[in-house]
Amino acid sequence: MKNKENIKTKNKRDIGYTIFYIIIFLIVSVIGLFGTSFFAYEFFNSLFFDILFLALVVLMFFVRSIQTFLRQTTCYGKIFTLTYFNLFALVFVVRPFVSNRLWVIVLLLSFIVAIILLIILAFKYIKTPYRYFITKYEPIVAMLPLLLLVLLASRQSYIGSQGMWLPVVIGGTILAIFTLFIFLKYFKNIDYFLESKSELIMSCILLILLCFSISFVTITTINYAFDDVPTPVSVQVVDKNIQSGARQVTSFYLKVKIEEKEKEIEVPVDVYHSTEIGDYIEIKLYNGALGYSYYIFEYIGTDTPIAIRNPVVGQQ
Repeated sequence: MKNKENIKTKNKRDIGYTIFYIIIFLIVSVIGLFGTSFFAYEFFNSLFFDILFLALVVLMFFVRSIQTFLRQTTCYGKIFTLTYFNLFALVFVVRPFVSNRLWVIVLLLSFIVAIILLIILAFKYIKTPYRYFITKYEPIVAMLPLLLLVLLASRQSYIGSQGMWLPVVIGGTILAIFTLFIFLKYFKNIDYFLESKSELIMSCILLILLCFSISFVTITTINYAFDDVPTPVSVQVVDKNIQSGARQVTSFYLKVKIEEKEKEIEVPVDVYHSTEIGDYIEIKLYNGALGYSYYIFEYIGTDTPIAIRNPVVGQQ
């Protein structure tokens, strides 16, 4: 009878956690969505919503760390949990106080540390599965910094720099072979995969994609984050454009002429409204730490604590 009550209490607690995460996630999504909206930008783009957004993100990680901490039965598991989840909270906390490039470096380092901790916990779980608690959410959380880095890297457009893909493919291939070897040697016999072969196959595919993503992110991040000696370039705005729709965030673009070629660059909404066709704006040419150069538009808004950087076009 007591066991049934404990199970019932646990289920209620889990439902409560789920409702909490859903509500916080929805609020964060709304702030992020309307913060770039054409109609609600002025209301949501304020210091209050910046602080609220940051606080809610940190709160989610903190609650998750406490939730997992209580479930761990070993001292190592508890230490791992506190380090693992609050590492991401720390990244978001320091973001407003450091330059954008430094924040990207911290983001990359947090991802590397998270993967190392996750691998250690996974090996511990294999040896003593009943002493260590691990769920599907742990890998998902570990991938969050990678997702943010992929989004940052995907906004970079390099023209004439096809050579960048060579080290990306080579690095991804080597990493994929090594990762699959470790995974199939040590992890394929976990009960979770023995019960469903399709899950094992899907995990292998995801690992391969992950390895190439890591290779791409690492190279683009190093090329971007470790180069801070730009050459200012003044370009003329030849047109303006707004892209909006029911299923996408409103984006604001200025079309500029660079080296006799026209290129659209995404800019913050206040820059869009304060800039007219025929005006000149300053962009910067970076050589790139690895030799892959690019133009970017850099902006520091009055209500935005960090620089908003939008890579435009580059050349090797």
